[in-house]
Amino acid sequence: MSAPAAPPATLTFLGTADSKGVPRFWCACPVCQEARQGGVNRRTRTGLLLRGVGESGREEAVLLDASQDLHGQLAARGPLVPDAALLSHAHNDHILGLADLLDYLTYARGALPLYAPEPVIPDLERRFHYAFRRQAPVQPVPAQGVPVAGFRVRTFEVPHGANGVSHAFRLDRPGWAGVVMTDALDVPDDVAQMWLTGLDLLVLGTSFTDESAQPRTGRSVYDVQEALAVPWARAARRVVLTHLSHGVDVRSLSLPEHWQAARDGLTIPL
Repeated sequence: MSAPAAPPATLTFLGTADSKGVPRFWCACPVCQEARQGGVNRRTRTGLLLRGVGESGREEAVLLDASQDLHGQLAARGPLVPDAALLSHAHNDHILGLADLLDYLTYARGALPLYAPEPVIPDLERRFHYAFRRQAPVQPVPAQGVPVAGFRVRTFEVPHGANGVSHAFRLDRPGWAGVVMTDALDVPDDVAQMWLTGLDLLVLGTSFTDESAQPRTGRSVYDVQEALAVPWARAARRVVLTHLSHGVDVRSLSLPEHWQAARDGLTIPL
């Protein structure tokens, strides 16, 4: 009798908004009003959950970033305890959920490996100094990556426009490659050549529809039209846009075949 087939690997979009969420609490624009009524533009802050069978032979669930909305995102699916979490950069909408994960380590006395690019860890220590007093709970992502959920997950630095630098996640398994890059602008050709070629999946942050919604001056994330123009995005076999502000109305967004806008709760097979 043959063993049951392993469940397919998946990626779930826990949240798909930019740093301010949609609706903005102060805003009465059409997108925020539609979101306020529970419409398709309702979005919590960005985070993803990678699921797959790990080296142990059991299914693993791995967080990619942890926003201030993490508690609600996980509680709604719970009980759900991630097997690991990786953080891309030390901005509020990517790390404030770390407080919930640290509480789990402290009060439930659970085991939860936490990783971040080495340059990010000092910022985490400053923000969560109480958790670093005895032993640092966050370890650097090694150069060879972290083997989780059947993938090797690595991080690489990308420009974050007016906000300095961020990091993206590269996911590899035999015969498949994907990148999650939520916070980036003007990725250099050499970085694209090394990390953004041959992609089966690209998850890309596009906070605005076009430059008329937010001029380039002071911007830190691609807009949709810019994403459509860059060769490495066009070459990806599948593209999912996320990190969407109230400047993106998914009801009227026109995208090519194999492109789509993410929504909270969307799960795609890998």
